[in-house]
Amino acid sequence: MVTLAADWLGVMAKPCPLERVWHYGRMNEIPEEKKMSSSKIDSPFVVNRIKDNPFISGGLRVYREYRDLGLAEATGGKVHAQIIRTTKPCPEGGSGMHYHDLDFQMVFCLKGRSTVWFEGQGEQNFEAGDSWVQPPGIKHNVLYYSEDYEVMEITLPAEYETVQVKE
Repeated sequence: MVTLAADWLGVMAKPCPLERVWHYGRMNEIPEEKKMSSSKIDSPFVVNRIKDNPFISGGLRVYREYRDLGLAEATGGKVHAQIIRTTKPCPEGGSGMHYHDLDFQMVFCLKGRSTVWFEGQGEQNFEAGDSWVQPPGIKHNVLYYSEDYEVMEITLPAEYETVQVKE
């Protein structure tokens, strides 16, 4: 597919292939397997403001507050994004061994620090700016978090089951 793009001076238009992308400081061809799929998630434009959507208690963990970012509604339940912050010290023994029955989970640490044990990976220490992808069904236990710990979590689908595992 080709579109016309004016040069930066606006003097003339020239063909510009849409199969190219600016990546790590240079223009690259997009391999066929990396091109956008035809199964895009249809969503409207959404703005989610803290004043209209504050943190609430009553989620999965009683020692946390959750702020939904509105993606579940916008994507028809295909994607969920939330900010999670701690309200009480980490329980003795951590969150308990558990896993999430979902297709995808990514976590980004916004504030604070934590230590999480992952099946097959052992203990991992995280701090603000770190992120991780948890493969579907990976058993884990949040062993420690600082009092200012806050993360953004993105999951597919929006609704999924958390399964506590007997240790």
